[in-house]
Amino acid sequence: MRKSILIICLILSKFLLCQELEHSNIKCNYLTTFLIDTTDINTKKEEMTGLWIGKNSSVFKSDQKAIYDSLTKESTKNSMANPVNGKIIIDFSRIPRAYFIPEVFKVGEKMEIFDKILGVYYKYENDQKIKWTLVNESKTISTYTCRKAIGKYRNKNITAWYTDEIPISEGPYTFKGLPGLVVEAYDDKHYFHFTLVKLKDLNQLIAPIRGEISTNYERFLKKRNDFQNDPAGAYFVATGKQTPKDQIERITKMHRKNNNHLD
Repeated sequence: MRKSILIICLILSKFLLCQELEHSNIKCNYLTTFLIDTTDINTKKEEMTGLWIGKNSSVFKSDQKAIYDSLTKESTKNSMANPVNGKIIIDFSRIPRAYFIPEVFKVGEKMEIFDKILGVYYKYENDQKIKWTLVNESKTISTYTCRKAIGKYRNKNITAWYTDEIPISEGPYTFKGLPGLVVEAYDDKHYFHFTLVKLKDLNQLIAPIRGEISTNYERFLKKRNDFQNDPAGAYFVATGKQTPKDQIERITKMHRKNNNHLD
């Protein structure tokens, strides 16, 4: 009896989840440029990110991450089906990885940010709604007449160029809430830069990451700082495995260089 009730509850929960989610009407592609290490211009990366927009929800994430996930699954499947000398060899080294990790899932006025530490995704609600100041400046970007807005997001000063030719109050990452679609956005040090390159009609399910750990920003920030300050210690706590002593200094330096965060 209990087993039957459990199965019914699982079916109902999946049904309700599907009911809550919707499909996109359009997808915006942004060319995203950013530094891995703010002290080294040579760590600059370019990656295509996507913003899927529906009637009441949206999701922003890396396009390359979706490609990487798909290719790694296919590679794993092929490796398991074709062992070499009786051994299954899984190698993802030739698959271009995604460097832009955070995702933003928005429903109504609620925004949730997903980010990863040591292979684990964490979710926290965004409690920093940007108070935009509209500036009397305009310019043309990708054929759109755009107007300027400035605002502050946590410790970053943000400039956004939006167009009321597309009257959707959306944009990349958490840069939303303007009287039109954000076409370009960047912080004052240009550690991150988003530029709209393509907009198309697309009917696709808008869904967040699953299997994440819910937290808040303060706890997430502490965990990230603890990891960057002592990655070997964090790895031991998470896995019970020790990092070889001769590798600790190299690994610590490597993770501390990964210091560019949108928050």
